[in-house]
Amino acid sequence: MNGFVDGGNRGWKGKRGVWRVLLLLVLLSQCIMGCQAEEAGQEPVVVEVMRVGFDRTTDMPVVILRGKGDSRAIPIWIGPFEARAIAMELEGAAAPRPLTHDLLKSILQGAGVVFEKVLVSELKDKTYYARIFLTSAGKDFEVDSRPSDAIALALRFRKPILVARSLMEGDTALDLKDRSEPEERSEPLVKSVRGITVQEISQGLAASLGLSSTDGVLVSDVSGNADAGLKRGDVILAVDSNPVTGVGIFQSMLAGMEGQTVRLRVSRDGKEQVVELPPAE
Repeated sequence: MNGFVDGGNRGWKGKRGVWRVLLLLVLLSQCIMGCQAEEAGQEPVVVEVMRVGFDRTTDMPVVILRGKGDSRAIPIWIGPFEARAIAMELEGAAAPRPLTHDLLKSILQGAGVVFEKVLVSELKDKTYYARIFLTSAGKDFEVDSRPSDAIALALRFRKPILVARSLMEGDTALDLKDRSEPEERSEPLVKSVRGITVQEISQGLAASLGLSSTDGVLVSDVSGNADAGLKRGDVILAVDSNPVTGVGIFQSMLAGMEGQTVRLRVSRDGKEQVVELPPAE
């Protein structure tokens, strides 16, 4: 009797063990499917650079990334040199000599490294982090990057810029349908007009260049006819007798004046002088 009971218990325990394994497999499969569904719902958002501006409330450049076909956007405050690199690429303005990101692009291409995409992946302590995805010799790898550098490179390679969905739906994101904050708070940072590339002058930039104020716009590059009178480092204070208070103002002042000679009041090496800008070719 005891042998039968013992044998019956062993049989039942064996069957119960099989059922436990099957149950665990079912639960595991459901977990995997749930995780996959969750990951699918968290696919990163493809974004475009809406604009590069200058936020006067923080005295810093800001790049605004907007979801394609979406009203959601995130502002990322960046450094002036990276902002210039991004803005010049958006404007299609080429620097006389390669900028850092142009140089890095040439190095990667020369080494046979394929630039795949960039992802703004997370926000820690009010700082955004990004990753650059590359392929070399058939192997995929990724590197940590500041978002500004990643964006500047992605624009040069004409590759996708992605943002984690959690960031696009987080507290730092903007809904442009309900808010006009980026338009009100920021102005264009860099513009190329009639061969003159100008940029906003922040307090930090003025201090680093030894400028007495942030009035006017800084000439960062010149080409074509403009090269005859203007120099890099000049500060354009006025067009004719009209003060220049920002990049957007300077652009609008020169709009429609292509066939005219324009008198510019310029500060150079601490002294003011008048420079004539020949008619556009």
